Amino acid sequence: MREFVNTANVLTSASLVAGVAALMLASDGHLDSALVAVSVAALLDSVDGWVARRTGVCGPFGCHLDSLADLVAFGVAPALMLGHGALSSMPLLGAGAGIAFVLAGAWRLARFQLGEDREHFVGLPIPPAGLIAAAIAAFAPPAWLALALCLLLALLMVEGFTVPTLAEIIRLARRRPAPVLVPKNADSSSEDERVAA
Repeated sequence: MREFVNTANVLTSASLVAGVAALMLASDGHLDSALVAVSVAALLDSVDGWVARRTGVCGPFGCHLDSLADLVAFGVAPALMLGHGALSSMPLLGAGAGIAFVLAGAWRLARFQLGEDREHFVGLPIPPAGLIAAAIAAFAPPAWLALALCLLLALLMVEGFTVPTLAEIIRLARRRPAPVLVPKNADSSSEDERVAA
């Protein structure tokens, strides 16, 4: 196993630990603390891939580990948080929505492993979906609203629309030419010249 020990995989493992911590906190009813743990997992998840690419350690092991960490931190943990929080008043429907959310997240991660391009995601990625679901659980809106949002997030994860990656958004922003500002005096003088002609 030593060949797999590198900074990127350590960060991914820390994300998984944060996800497990969120599960434990949610089980004890500490939803605010569980949201913090999911947020920490999201921060680590946003860095591990970049570190892997920078250090040249991208590979199947890291990709599979990342998917497992994501499913726990952004799939199972938010679903459990919703079940113990906003959806606790509707146990049957809440459990169904939580299962749908986890399944959609698992399918989303499996589809990602098939090789999406680096410019676009297909469907809503599971980290933002999990963060939103965890926030819904922590802030406890009315149960019907939490149920609708949970199902909507599940649907968005498996839909086929494309979402630009953060790297692509930054690349496009850098390529966009700056607007050309024409001085007001220049416009008026050119008009005067046209009238005189």
